[in-house]
Amino acid sequence: MSPISSAARSSRPRLPRQRLARVAAGVVALSIVGAGAFVAAPAHAAEPGGQTTGDSLFPNVGNTGYDVQHYDIAIDYDHDNRTIDATTEIEATATVELSSFSLDLEGLSVDAVLVDGAPAEFTRITDADTTTYKLVITPATPVTGAFTTTVEYSGEPTEHIDPDGSSEGWVATPDGATAVNEPVGAMTWFPNNNTPLDKATFDIDVTIPTTIGGGTAAAVSNGELVGRIDDTDAGTTTWSWEQQEQMTTYLSLVSIGRYDIHESTIALPSGREIPEWSFIDSDLSDTRKATSLASRDEIETVLGWLETAYGAYPGNSTGIVVDNAGLGYALETQDRSFFDRSAGLGTLIHELVHQWFGDAVTLSDWSDIWLNEGPAEHIGSAATAALYGGDDTESVWYSEWEGTPESSSAWTVPVAGFDDPADLFGFQAYTRSGMALEALRLSIGDEEFQEIFRQWYERLNGSDGSTADFIALTEEISGEDLGAFFQDWLFDLDKPEWPDVWTLDLSAGAATDTPLSRGDSVTYTLTAANTGLGTLGGTTAVADLSQVLPWASIDPTSLADGLSLDGDTLTWTVPEVASGAGPSVASFTATVSDDASTGPLVLAVAPEGLGATCGVCEISTPISAYAIDPVGAPTIAGEPAVGETLTAAPGEWADGTTFAFQWFRIAEDDLDNAAESDLVAIDGATGTTYEVRSDDVGYAFVVAVTGTLPGFVSPAPSFSEPTAVVLAPQAVPSPTDPPSDPPSDPPSDGPDDGLAVTGSDGAPTLAAAAVLLFALGAAVTIWAMRRRRDAEV
Repeated sequence: MSPISSAARSSRPRLPRQRLARVAAGVVALSIVGAGAFVAAPAHAAEPGGQTTGDSLFPNVGNTGYDVQHYDIAIDYDHDNRTIDATTEIEATATVELSSFSLDLEGLSVDAVLVDGAPAEFTRITDADTTTYKLVITPATPVTGAFTTTVEYSGEPTEHIDPDGSSEGWVATPDGATAVNEPVGAMTWFPNNNTPLDKATFDIDVTIPTTIGGGTAAAVSNGELVGRIDDTDAGTTTWSWEQQEQMTTYLSLVSIGRYDIHESTIALPSGREIPEWSFIDSDLSDTRKATSLASRDEIETVLGWLETAYGAYPGNSTGIVVDNAGLGYALETQDRSFFDRSAGLGTLIHELVHQWFGDAVTLSDWSDIWLNEGPAEHIGSAATAALYGGDDTESVWYSEWEGTPESSSAWTVPVAGFDDPADLFGFQAYTRSGMALEALRLSIGDEEFQEIFRQWYERLNGSDGSTADFIALTEEISGEDLGAFFQDWLFDLDKPEWPDVWTLDLSAGAATDTPLSRGDSVTYTLTAANTGLGTLGGTTAVADLSQVLPWASIDPTSLADGLSLDGDTLTWTVPEVASGAGPSVASFTATVSDDASTGPLVLAVAPEGLGATCGVCEISTPISAYAIDPVGAPTIAGEPAVGETLTAAPGEWADGTTFAFQWFRIAEDDLDNAAESDLVAIDGATGTTYEVRSDDVGYAFVVAVTGTLPGFVSPAPSFSEPTAVVLAPQAVPSPTDPPSDPPSDPPSDGPDDGLAVTGSDGAPTLAAAAVLLFALGAAVTIWAMRRRRDAEV
C-alpha cells in the first residue's frame, strides 16, 4: 500500500474555503445581528472577559470568561511568499455573559471577525515587552452559553522569541515551515486562548503546494490523518488532521516540507491497535535518517512499557516528525513529537513519556513546568534501564546530584515557583526535577511512587495539575507528611541532602520459641545497613518497650553510646555509615522480672524518617507460665433467709486480678458429707450478691470465685464455706387477736367448777385465761425453732 492513502475527506463540517465577506477592520454592519438578538436581555449587565489567567510567568497570555471546546483551523500556505491565508473557527462556551472577549494572536493581519455569524468589532493590543498580543472582540450582541467565533487572517507568520532567546511559533525552514509552540508560540499562526488551562479538540486543514523544491511535500499535524485531497488544477494538496482528544494550544503542531513518510500499526498491551505516521525530512543525511528510523522502530516497545506502567496510552495515533528546523530542541507535540534534525532513542523516550505527563496532564501554571519535565526525565531513565540496560535510576540521579557542586548557581533557582520566564527550561526544570523525583522514590518506596503517577494520570487525564495538587496526592498515597521534603527539594535555594536509604533489622540472643524463666536475660541487637549511594548518618530508630517492661527490666546505665531510654521508648541514634560499608549495630539486655509470667516479651522497632525499610522489626519471646499468687478464700456475708441479700467477697488475691462468681445451692441433707458434685449452680447467679428466694428454703449457699490475671495461670475455682440452711418462714398470730370462735360455756352453779368467775356471766375471766394460754404456746414455739436452728449451726 502507499505510505498514506488518499482517503476521501471525512464528513465532518468544514469551513468554506472562500474568503469571508470583508468588513472594514473593526466595523460592524449594524443591520446584521447575532443568533441571540431576539433573546430577552438578562437582568444583570454583560461584562468583558478577562485578558489574563494569572499565570506567574506569562500573565498577559491567556484569557478568561469562556472555555474553548473546539478549534477548526484552515490554512492555505503560499511557499513562494512564505505567507498564509487562514480561517479559524472557535467553538466556545461563555462562563458569564460577555460584552467582549479576547484571543491571543501575534502578528498577521485580521481581515474579519464573526461571532455567531454576525460581524463583530475587534481591536489589537500589542506589547512585546510584556508578551501581550490580544485580539479583543466585541460581538454585536453579548454572548452567553455556547457561541462560535470565526476569524479570517493572513500574512507572513513570524517566529516568537522567548525570554531565554530561543525561537518557537511559526519557524520558516528551507522547504517550508514548522510551528512548535511551547510555551506561547501558537498565537503566531492561529488565534486562540493560549493557556494550558483551556484544552479543546482540533480539526486542522493545511493546503500546500503538492511539490516544493522539486520534491513531494507534506503537511503534518496532531491526531489522525483523516484525508488528503489533491487539486491538480491548483497544484495543491490539502492535508486534513483531526485531534479527538483534549489538547492545549502549546502542544499543537503544523510542519510543512519535503518528507519521507512512514506508516505502520502499533499494537498496545491494552489490546488497541493505533496508526503510526512518521515524517522524516527528506534532505537529512543518511546517518540522521538512520538514527531516526532506529528510534522509530522502538515506538511500540516504549509505548507498551509506559502503558503497562501508567495506564492506557492517551492518544489515538503516534509517530515522530523530524525536520531540519535549526531550533536545537525536541518537543512533545501531542501524539507526534517533534525532533530537530535527528530523533535519538533517549530523546524519543523522553517525549513519549510526555504523552502521559505533560500532554494528557498538563501544568496549571508555567512555573509548574517541573511536573512535565521531571517525570519525562525520571521515568525516561527508568524506561531506559528496564528496556535497554541503562543504569538504575538511583545511579543516574545520584551521579547528577554528586556532580553538581554545592556552590553551583544551578541550585539558586527553585524547581517550583520561580518567577523569571527566562529560567523556564533551565537546570531546575529538568535535572533537579529528575533528582527530586528520585529522592522522592527513595524516600517513600517504589510501590507508592509508581502509584502516585498512575493516579496523577488517571485522575487528571484531559486536564491540568499544579505543584500543590501533586504534593497533596503524594501525601495521600504515601501516608507521610512530606512538607519538609518538598520544601528542601522544590523550593529552597541550596543543594538538598541526598536521602538516607537504609534497612533496619532486629534480632534476639535467646530462642524465640523457648520460654524464659524469671531472672533470665535476653539480649536484643539492632542493625542498620546503608543500602543507598549516599552516606547514612544522623537518622534514628525507636524501640517500643511497652510490651517488654511489664515483664522485664533494662538497666539504663548499661546502655551503649547512641542508645537512650525514656519511659517505655528506647531510641538509637545511628552513627554514620558510608555507602558500601558494613552495617552499624547496637545491643541492649532485658532481664525477666521476679513476678513475670507468660509474657510474652514483644519488642517492636521502627526507623524514623523517610527512606528506611524494616527487615525483621518485631520479636516475641515467651516467658514460663506461673500461677496467680496469692489466691484468696471467698466468704459470704448476710442472713440466709428469704428476702435477704447475701454478698460474696473474693478474699486476698494478687494485685490486678479480676474475678468471676458463681452461686451454688446445696441441700440440707448433703451438708454433713458434702462433695462438689452436690453443688447445684444457680442459673444467672454470677454477681457478687444474691437475693434469697422462697424456693431456696431447705438449702445452704456456696459461692465459687475464679481469678484471672493477664500473663498468669488461673487456679481452679475457690469455694466458700456453706451458709446456714434457709428455713421456712412460720406465721405467728397476734396476741391481741381473740379466738375466732370462742366456746359457749354453760352457766356455773358455784365455785366447784374450778377457776373463779367474776361478773354476772364470767366472760372477762375466761377471756383473760385464753389470752394467757395463747401467748404461752407462741413462746414455746419460738423457743423450739431457735433451739433447732442453734443445733444445726
